[in-house]
Formats: sequence, C-alpha cells, structure tokens
Amino acid sequence: MRAFQIVADQGNLKSAALKLRLTPSAISAKLQRLEEIIGLKLFERGPKSLTLTPAGLRLRAEIAPILDLTEQALARVTSNSDEAGSVSIAVGGDYVWYFVPRLNQFWTRFPNVQVNMRVYRSSQALAALERGDIDFCMGFYARIPPGLRAMQVAQSPFSLIYQGESGVRLRPADIVRDRLIVAPRGSATRRLVAEATDIFSDQKRTLVECPTCQSAIDLVDRGAGPALVHTICVEGRLPQSLQRLDLGDAFASIPFFVLYRPSVTERAATRFILEQFSS
Repeated sequence: MRAFQIVADQGNLKSAALKLRLTPSAISAKLQRLEEIIGLKLFERGPKSLTLTPAGLRLRAEIAPILDLTEQALARVTSNSDEAGSVSIAVGGDYVWYFVPRLNQFWTRFPNVQVNMRVYRSSQALAALERGDIDFCMGFYARIPPGLRAMQVAQSPFSLIYQGESGVRLRPADIVRDRLIVAPRGSATRRLVAEATDIFSDQKRTLVECPTCQSAIDLVDRGAGPALVHTICVEGRLPQSLQRLDLGDAFASIPFFVLYRPSVTERAATRFILEQFSS
C-alpha cells in the first residue's frame, strides 16, 4: 500500500524505489500483485509515467489518512528525542510551499531539533552551504560546486499564464505580444530560458522583471501582461480569472535540487530530511 501511495503521488516507480530501498522492478511487481489481490486496474501505464485509473483514485483517497496515521504512530514510538541541536535550510521563496510540507513528520520524530528556515537567492544559498552556515539548500541551481552533493527532487517545464477565456486554444505568439513578465536578469532561471528560446531577442517587447512566480501571478491578475513561470509553481494555484498554457518539455525544463555537504549524513536528523525529500 505504501508503494502504491508513493507511485500514485509521484507518477513514477523511481520515487517509491528510493523511499522503500527497493528496485523499480520490485515496486512494479508489488503494484501488479496489489491489482491481482483486489481485482482492479489501478494504473494506466504510459511510456514515461503511470496515471491513476478511477479505481486508483478512489483507493488513494481511502488509504492516505490510514497510512499517514500509521507513520505518525511509528514516528512517535521511534522518536529520536535525545538528539538536539539545529538544522538550517535555505530555500528559494517560490519553493517554500513545495518543500516545507515534506518536513511534517520531522517535528514529531525530532522534537528537540530546531529547524531554521531561510529564504536566499541561489548564489547566496550556495555560498552559505559551502561555508558551512547551512545544512541544505533547496531550489534550482544551474551550477553545482565541487564538494557538494545534489539530489534532484522535481522537474518542471514552463507555462505562460494570462488573462483570457477558458477553453480558447491559443499559441504563445497570440499571448505574448508587446509585454512579458519574466524572472530577473542574472537569475539562473532567466539564463536557462534565454538559452532555450529567442523570446528575449525581440527588442520591441517590454520585459517586466518579477522575483517570484507568485508575484507574477498577482501581476497577471492585475492586468500587467502575461508571465512566464515554472509550471510546478502554478499548478492548482491560479485564480479562476487566469488561464495557463503549458509550453512543454520542448521549450525548457527546470530541475529542482536539494544540495548538501557529505557530512550531513552523519546525523540522524539530517539523514531523515534527505529520506523525506527522496520520496
């Protein structure tokens, strides 16, 4: 059931394999066995992902609270209450909503460990991590310095968000005319997008620089123009007045990482954080 839940949430076998310390083929066998036991097809299997069937959606909804309560009980019983100290985490402002919920079980498991969460730009976070001022930094990093370890936890394409009518199919050129809201000049996201498209080469287009995807959503909602944002930052978070056009993998794709120094694996608390982000 746990393997099913992880695959249902993540859409692939690799995440469950990492979390449960099994091979993807072993996870696949468990899912097939579960389908045989209950006599229902739980996934539609595509070339790169698994999609829940209606029966799979119902099962995920039913077992989620049960498995969560079970893990909380196990966490309380096995709590490392003797471990104290602190853990420092730097995260980009846009990504707090994605990373913080994955720490929910940490508070129960390590009640005496203080968590310091800081919002840094990527360059500041890397410098702090290399100095040893923080234990983890989380977000998109175009360059990973030698000596640091990186664990990819998500992948996101880009989307155009704009004001428009629902159900009307438009091309990017129809949406982006004389103005576009984008990431700030010099940011890792801006550099990656510039390499993947000529969208910044049109001198007649006004570029409005915005520090975060959430701020971009607010600007679009106020009529400032369309915005280029990370898809992962806007899925399920757009106001009803706005529309989204997924630009797909052909445009650009952003990998999100958790970076850390090798020494963090020496502590149970920091090892636990890594395990949570690998699920």
